[in-house]
Amino acid sequence: MKLFTAVASCVVLASAASGCSSSTERKVAPVHWDLSAIVNPTMLTISAYIGSSSCSAFDSFNVVETDDQVDITVLASNKQADACTADMRIETIDVALGAPLGERELTGCLPFERQPDQPDLGCRTLVPLP
Repeated sequence: MKLFTAVASCVVLASAASGCSSSTERKVAPVHWDLSAIVNPTMLTISAYIGSSSCSAFDSFNVVETDDQVDITVLASNKQADACTADMRIETIDVALGAPLGERELTGCLPFERQPDQPDLGCRTLVPLP
């Protein structure tokens, strides 16, 4: 089994945004993402739902590839504060793969909860950039 791992990260700027105090501990957790485009066999574009623009920030993403699967995890940091804006920060991320996606299963998108009568479309569903 071949295993490719790619890691990219972004420096999180520490700034005091309205409604977020600097004394609140930052927590990093996986967030939902949608596949926005298959640019070419080894390049994907995804849209990650980071959270409130005043209290959440993109942290990093990780890609683990096997012969059968490509797993993408996007992490966001969040400061649990009493007051955060109700908007949604969306980060567009280009993901370079070590080998073509082909027929491999794409995982890690953490789909939003779906209604029982809706099909599970998985992570390969193309959702246009917001």
